[in-house]
Amino acid sequence: MTDLALVRLLQIFDSQFPVGSFAHSGGLETYSQVPGFDRAALEEWLRAQILYGWGRLDLAAVALAWDRATDPDALAELNCEVDAFRTVPTLRAASEKVGRRMSILLKRLYPAEMVGLAVDPPHQPVIGGAAAARLGLPRNQAVLAYAQSALTAQLAAATRCLRLSPEQSQETLVALTQPLIRSVERVLANAEANLFSATPAAEIRAWQQ
Repeated sequence: MTDLALVRLLQIFDSQFPVGSFAHSGGLETYSQVPGFDRAALEEWLRAQILYGWGRLDLAAVALAWDRATDPDALAELNCEVDAFRTVPTLRAASEKVGRRMSILLKRLYPAEMVGLAVDPPHQPVIGGAAAARLGLPRNQAVLAYAQSALTAQLAAATRCLRLSPEQSQETLVALTQPLIRSVERVLANAEANLFSATPAAEIRAWQQ
């Protein structure tokens, strides 16, 4: 990876990139009110997300959007598939809101590279994957960076919802690093087969939230 690509990768998938991804907990706020939902339970919840939730659907969408970044029709079809898997209105709206903000900001920062990047509604992983390809970021590293960003965003939400210190949050991040890497490897081996999610309990909590 060139230095320019690395800087761009760190920029667009950084938690400080102002698109609002840190503001959405994905149902964690409701889970945090369940008696006994502590730090250990949080780690298991995040493992489930990595194994069967955004660690499948979102990461696969990033990889496939990278592949289809210059094909508007194929990108729109992928976006529709992601939309169909967002069965909970709040989760769908969050993905669309972050994706729209990301699209607007990227077109402002990199107008030449983002010409023709238009899907509606613009889901976050689709925009992220397509933008990464257009900016010359390697596919593997783009998926890994997105995964890391998704996990840190949920841990940031956890520090607001639970009695979890920033230091404990970092310990949880370290504990989940290997599962996260394995999820990325699995998706990269066959992105099409991993374009799904199966976390009904989390979706119920997100609906209640």
